[in-house]
Order: sequence, then structure tokens, then C-alpha cells
Amino acid sequence: MLLSVKQFGIILAGGSGQRFGDQIPKQFIRLAGESVLRRSVAALASGGAFDQIVIAANPDWLQESKDAVKGLQGAKVAVVAGGSSRNESTRAALLALDAADEDIVLIHDAVRPLLSKEVVARVIAPLVAGRADAVDTTIPTPDTLVVVDGETIVDIPDRSLYRRGQTPQGFVVGILREAYAKAPAGSQATDDCTLVLRNIPGARLLHVDGAEENIKITTRIDHVLADRLIQLQSIPPEKATTPENNRTYWSGRRAVIVGGTSGIGAAIVSELTGLGAAVHATGRSGVDDVTTADGAQATLAHAADALGGIDDLFVTAGVLHMGALASQGQEAIHETLAVNLAASVYLARASYPYLAQEHGSLTLFTSSSFTKGRANYAVYSATKAAIVNLTQALADEWIDARVRVNAVAPERANTPMRQTAFPNEDHAALLTPEEVAAATLRLAASGLTGQVLDVRR
Repeated sequence: MLLSVKQFGIILAGGSGQRFGDQIPKQFIRLAGESVLRRSVAALASGGAFDQIVIAANPDWLQESKDAVKGLQGAKVAVVAGGSSRNESTRAALLALDAADEDIVLIHDAVRPLLSKEVVARVIAPLVAGRADAVDTTIPTPDTLVVVDGETIVDIPDRSLYRRGQTPQGFVVGILREAYAKAPAGSQATDDCTLVLRNIPGARLLHVDGAEENIKITTRIDHVLADRLIQLQSIPPEKATTPENNRTYWSGRRAVIVGGTSGIGAAIVSELTGLGAAVHATGRSGVDDVTTADGAQATLAHAADALGGIDDLFVTAGVLHMGALASQGQEAIHETLAVNLAASVYLARASYPYLAQEHGSLTLFTSSSFTKGRANYAVYSATKAAIVNLTQALADEWIDARVRVNAVAPERANTPMRQTAFPNEDHAALLTPEEVAAATLRLAASGLTGQVLDVRR
């Protein structure tokens, strides 16, 4: 058993992100407030006692790579210029490692930010025990595999014999160095286990179980899925959240709830008060009109004076006017735009100095209508879609100030606004304001930013 070996890590971050289709490489796209690269490095580092982690970065994005991992806790992290291919990037990182041949190294993609500690431990274990020279991380394929030649199906193999490869892959350093030394000039392999398999006859290659959630962010769909997975991992279900944990977070925090005199806002006020927070609630009868810039600023100034500052702002106010746009009156259109959108914009702007000072949070409210405009809801749906865009934009703008901005999208909820619009609806089938309030507070306490939380029964 090789108990004295050191552990090293390599992060392959040389990609240009062409398949992702953005102006910057996908490893720098933000995911719940942090770059994908930073999350991937942190995920690898958290799974083992690494002496050093080397990032093989895109040569045109070296400084950005260094900035992305600045202040990251854990192993010593170095950034070097990667090569023009995956193999060349691994080679560059290997040269930068201060590792002996008997040490072990794990190689991980920069765009797999959902790597778990358990997977890292499974890769390390057979290497440290001396049972393997190389270890791959694999998962079963749920789909039937079909071998084709042009339009012709050649074979349909037994899928139980096939698995999908992930990272990290782990190696005894000397074995990996030997594989690169023996590889024919100009040859390329899609991963480093392939390189060992081709060039080191008799090498002991094992595989360990990966995880379905350890996805690689290649396309925009992958980014959306990763965002949702982080949300699921970071925001516990209500049954997993104890009153003691809630109280520990919220006790003494100063929260302002605009729209806090009825419906979901009132439920948030009640919940926060019970948890020991200092609460300032305003409603439609408030002195100042929050749909104007001056009114929003005055409202928050009064709240800050009353509370001694503002840690969290919740904007729950909303109106619903249904009807065909062509026949809808100007007053109804103006009120929908003012209450559902303008108020959130002006309150967000006015809240920034307070929230930036306290590194606080802003929570806005959208609805399930934001995903698709529907007949007779045109203006309402448009404002709710705008809230999502506002949330995502502000989360990015305010990241350096450490202000978190999120939105809550409840499905049909039993609020006074809903009861007025649909008086004959079965209210027992709807979400209660208390259920939405509990989910809202879990989101606000999660530490995430840029999230749109769907609240459903």
C-alpha cells in the first residue's frame, strides 16, 4: 500500500467554448454566481488532500483563469498555458507538476463543476492502495447503442458492456509520463486513459462509478441543467430544514418586504418575525409610491432608518389584469407595468447602497407565466419574463459587491390577487402563501445568486 504518495490535480481549461456559442469560453460563464472554472477547481480540491493543482488554461485567457481561482481555499493552485489540444494541455500541466513518479495525479475537465467528493475518493482509493496504474470514471448508458455505417445499422451491441467516460481520471504520475513519452509524434487521444491503454502494454486500468450529475457543460442546455442541479443541491427541501437552522441564519437580520401586508408578502413577514428577524413591511397603502424612483428611494430610506440598515429586500407586490391587449385599457396596462416591473427596477436601484454595505440579498417575484406568454395575459406575462432577466442581469452586475439577487416563481398560489381573478377556483388545490414563503427564505439563505426558484406542490 502506497501510503506516502502525494496527490496532485490537473484541470484542463484550454477550451475556446465554440460549441457553447458565447463570446467567452464556457469555463468563465457564471453558474449560480461563480465561474464554472472556479466551481470545477473547488469541487476537485474538496475531494482529496491535494498538494498542488495545476490549471492548463487557454493561452489567451491566462489572467482571467488566475482571477477565476483567486482566493480559493484548499490546495495550492497554479495556472500555466495549455496547448492546442487536450493532450498538449495535459503535457504542459505535467511538466509544471512538482511530483515524483510514484505520486498520483487526477485530471479533471474545467467544465464539470458538479463533481462530488465521493467520486474523487473513489478515483483516488485504488491508486493509493497500489491496485491500479490508471483509473477512469464511468457511468452506465441508459440508451441502446447502435453501430452505423452511413445509413446502415451494422450492429446493436450489448449496452451492459459499455459505459460513458467522465472525469476525473487518475494516474500514477510515472505511468502517465511514460505514456506521453511513448506516444507517437502527432498522435492524439480523446482522454488520458486512452493514451495509457494504447502506449503502456500491461498497465492496470480500472474504472470506478461516476455520477449522472457530474455533467460536462458543452452546450447551453447543459448550463441550464447544471444551474438547476446546483439549486437542488444547495436549497434543501422544507422537511430537511430545521427551525433551529433557520433561526440561526435569520435571527437579527434586517429584512424589508415590499408587498408585505397581504398574501405571500405577509406570510414572509410572519415567518421572518417568528425566526427572530427585524422586519419592516410596506403595502399599497404605504406613504410612498414605490413605482416611482423617488418613492422607492424614500421607502427604503424610511425602512433603513427604522431597522438601522437593510440586509435583505423582498419585493412581492404584484397585480394581475386579464384580457385581450387590444381591448385592455391604458390604466390597467400602466398599473401592470408599474407595479410588476417598474417598482422592482426602482427598488433594486435604491436598495443597492444598503445591500452592498451588508453583502445582503434581493429577492424578486416572477411567476410560472414567465416561460411562455399566454393569450389574455400579455402584459402580465411580459413583466414576469422581464423580472427574470432583471434578476439575472443584477446578479451578474452585483457579484463583486457580494450582493445576491434571486427570483421566486411560484405556481398558482392562494393569494388575494388570485382569489379576485379566479373567484370560483378550488383554492384547496393551490399553493399556500406559507409554502411559498418557506421556499423563498430557503432560497435567500442558500448563498446562491442568479437563481429562479420554481415553487411547486
